[in-house]
Amino acid sequence: MKRRTIFITFVILVFVFGGPSSTAAKEIKVLSQFPMSGPVGSLPEFGWGYIDGMNWVNGEGGGVNGKKITWYLEDFRYNPTVEVANFNKYTAEHRKDEFLMATGYITGGLKPLIEKVNVEEKIPWLDGSYSTEIFGEDGGPSKYPYYYSLGATYGNQIKVLMKWIKENHKAEGKPRVGFVYSPTAWGKDGTPEGIAYAKQLGFDVVAEIEYPYTATTATNECMQLRKVKAQYVVYHGYSGAGAYTAIFFKTAKKILKGVQLMGTHYTTGRFPILVAQEAFDGYVGVATRPFNDAVPRSKTTMDNAFVKFAHDFAKKYRPAEYEKGLKAGGIKDMFLYEEGLTYALMIQKALTEADNKYELTREGVKKALDNMVWDFKGMFDGKAFAYKSHTIPMLRMFKAHVKMVKMGDKMVPTGGLTPIGDWINTDEIQW
Repeated sequence: MKRRTIFITFVILVFVFGGPSSTAAKEIKVLSQFPMSGPVGSLPEFGWGYIDGMNWVNGEGGGVNGKKITWYLEDFRYNPTVEVANFNKYTAEHRKDEFLMATGYITGGLKPLIEKVNVEEKIPWLDGSYSTEIFGEDGGPSKYPYYYSLGATYGNQIKVLMKWIKENHKAEGKPRVGFVYSPTAWGKDGTPEGIAYAKQLGFDVVAEIEYPYTATTATNECMQLRKVKAQYVVYHGYSGAGAYTAIFFKTAKKILKGVQLMGTHYTTGRFPILVAQEAFDGYVGVATRPFNDAVPRSKTTMDNAFVKFAHDFAKKYRPAEYEKGLKAGGIKDMFLYEEGLTYALMIQKALTEADNKYELTREGVKKALDNMVWDFKGMFDGKAFAYKSHTIPMLRMFKAHVKMVKMGDKMVPTGGLTPIGDWINTDEIQW
């Protein structure tokens, strides 16, 4: 009888202090994936920002109410197959009550994981994709309840560009708009919605042109645009760092005199200043982040609280890389570093809100995200957003100012992007 009592006591102690349901035994685990190499080139800044951010979160940032996060980082090389395989590997190796969040970066990974993430695993997933199909009116929380985007959809980005044209068109007659997009899912994402909205506003859509990543010339495309007398050209579905972007902008500047070149988030940055140089001057684009990073970097304005926070952060945790800038091993574009940092801060915010208001489970994190209202450390100049649409619905218009100056025996581009207008919350727009 005595032995039986001792055994039962032992079993109870094991269950309370060491059993599988013990809160004390559980870890908080997250997985993040970025395209740090591959077709888009060498972009280690994504990883640097995330690593520094997560180290700060677990240290000075206080973790999740004092609890540390076990985090994993993978380079999926801009390959959706790799992104999917990595996620499947982690779900197989880690318990659901510990592996609480995942993040990705492209639409190509989201689509094949729809059932796995939203039905089988039911794990909150943050993504850099602005897919109109997944996060727009025909998708969203009701269809993909565990997917969350870190920006407004491409459809809404292009529609905001159309609104800007309507408000700023000074020439006689209807605005004549041409669309140039890549023959990819990205290039076609949001373009139909943008074209439809342009027509709704009474514009003449005079061209819809596919321009390939493999282009070595853009003369034919620009001649088509000139022939139809385009006044505005929306360039969408391209990286601002690509050679094809430099080719298009330089050709357009020669052939399309007086035409307003415009674009979406990933063309509104620092890289086009470097590759397109003076041809990028006057460009008007929309962006989901205040990623001010002038050339040279010392000329960057620090009016926005988050821009200053990110630059100060990089100076502290990556002083050598920040100082090198465009040199080998440097932070070439602060947007990439800010993006990795943004994910780290969002992860901490979601987990902490879950811990404070709900529970540290996947469902608790989902509730925290669904009900989140945040100004993201001043990212939007004090304006807060609600995550109810599963997008961060904030946009702002920017204009490029680029000037070539002589340094030594070379002419180099200098300049940056200046905000034109206030932050726009697309959830509040009456289209």
